Amino acid sequence: MSVARARKAPVPELTGLRIEVAEKVVRAAGFAGVRVHFQESYDPTGTVVAQDPPRGGLLETEGHVRLHVSKPSLVRYLPGVFRPRTPNDRTFLREYLWIFQHVFDGVTRKIDNLHEMFNPYTTPPEFLPWLASWFAISFDEGMPEARRRRILREATQLYRVRGTSVALARMVKLFTDMDCSIEENRWPYKGFRIGVASSIGVDTMVLPEISMSHTFVVRLPKRFDEIDDDTLVRLHRVIEAEKPASSNYFLQFRDEEGVTEAAGMMRIGVSSVVGVRPEGENGEGEPEAPPAHVEGENA
Repeated sequence: MSVARARKAPVPELTGLRIEVAEKVVRAAGFAGVRVHFQESYDPTGTVVAQDPPRGGLLETEGHVRLHVSKPSLVRYLPGVFRPRTPNDRTFLREYLWIFQHVFDGVTRKIDNLHEMFNPYTTPPEFLPWLASWFAISFDEGMPEARRRRILREATQLYRVRGTSVALARMVKLFTDMDCSIEENRWPYKGFRIGVASSIGVDTMVLPEISMSHTFVVRLPKRFDEIDDDTLVRLHRVIEAEKPASSNYFLQFRDEEGVTEAAGMMRIGVSSVVGVRPEGENGEGEPEAPPAHVEGENA
C-alpha cells in the first residue's frame, strides 16, 4: 500500500521583515502559517531576527515556519532585584513572563488587524461562513476556499441588485460554473383544454393558479443527463435563495422544450379512463356489470 508523500516547498527569506509582513509572505508561499517566539534584541520591536527553517530550507506546506521576533521583556519593568544581570540570561521569571506577552500580543495584533477580518482575501478560512451570512449566502461543505472568497468578493455588488435576473444568473455562474439565461414572465405549460391539450403529464399539467408576472424560466446550456445530482441540488438551492419569494421558476435544459412525458402520471384517454375500475378489482380485469333489475323487487 503506497502512502502519499506530503508536499514540500522552499521557505522564503523572512529575516529583517516586520512580523505582519512575514506572515503574509509565508501564507503567499503556500504554508499554513507561522509560530512566533519572542526574544530580546537590538533590532526594532516586531522585527524577525531569525527563522527556522532558514531561507531555502524545505518544509511541508501544512507546517508552520518558526519565527524569532524582537520584543522587550516585561522583566524590564520590575524592580532591579528581579532583573537578569545580562540581556542574554535565561532566568525563570524572564521566560515565564514571555507567556503573558504572547497572550497580550496575540490580542493586540487581532485588534490592530481587525479590518482584515472583513476582507474576503485576508480573512481566516474559518471566518468565511460567518462573513457570508451577512449576505444570506451559505456554502457547501466541499466548496473550495478560493471559490468561497471569489463569491464573497462579488457579494457586495450583487446584494444591491438581489432578486433580479442579473444577480441570479451571476450567482448560478459562481456556484455551478454554468452560464444560464433567464426569461421572465414565461411558463412552459399551457392551460387545460379538453380535446385540445388534455394529455396530463405531456402537454398539460394540473397546477395551482400561477401569475405570469411572477414566473421565469432558467435556461441551462447542458442537457439533464450531463448535470450530476450534487450540481442540480446546488442549482435549486441557489435559485431558491436568490429569487423573489413570491415567484415560481422552471429549469429548461438544452435540447428540451417544455417537459418530457412524466412516467406514472394520468393521461386522459391513454393511461386512465374515468369511471372504470382498475384491472383486477373484479378478478378478470373487466368492469363489473351493474346488477340486473328483477321485476317484483323493490327498487
